[in-house]
Amino acid sequence: MSNIAQILNLLSVVSLSLFSGAFLFIAVVIIGFWQAVEPEVFLSWMSDHFYRFPALMVPLNMIALLLTITSFGTVWKSRPNSRISLGISAVCIFVCTITYPIYFAGANAEFLNRSIELSQIKDAIHTWEIWHWVRTGLSIVALTFASWDLLFTMNRGDSSLFAADKPTSII
Repeated sequence: MSNIAQILNLLSVVSLSLFSGAFLFIAVVIIGFWQAVEPEVFLSWMSDHFYRFPALMVPLNMIALLLTITSFGTVWKSRPNSRISLGISAVCIFVCTITYPIYFAGANAEFLNRSIELSQIKDAIHTWEIWHWVRTGLSIVALTFASWDLLFTMNRGDSSLFAADKPTSII
């Protein structure tokens, strides 16, 4: 069971890395672009290109969430020392996930439906950015704790992803 838990933890780390990396790209590059253009250009860009965000981010989010929760579940009995780090990781990615229905679904709809005044765009993008950095931080914390557990487990010698079996004696 320990190897399965470790493989799931590794997959969780990989998926959280991809998810966090995509969030960082949005935070640094995309939001910077949004802030640099005129409000009308921003709204046009949103209606032309925003559909790509959920097409990429929702699957990455769901995969990271499910793998992290599954990884946490597999260590519950077999590796009690991993409960805290993977539990924190699972909670952080869950909270990150629920920011979408709490804030982003409505904010994105306002942009896409153009139901926001042009004079309010700058402030709305700033609010979107703050919320986005919160969820980016949560995803990075989730990644950090999942990575910590993976490294701690491998350094402790509980099991190895790269060895077929531990040596056994023939007595």
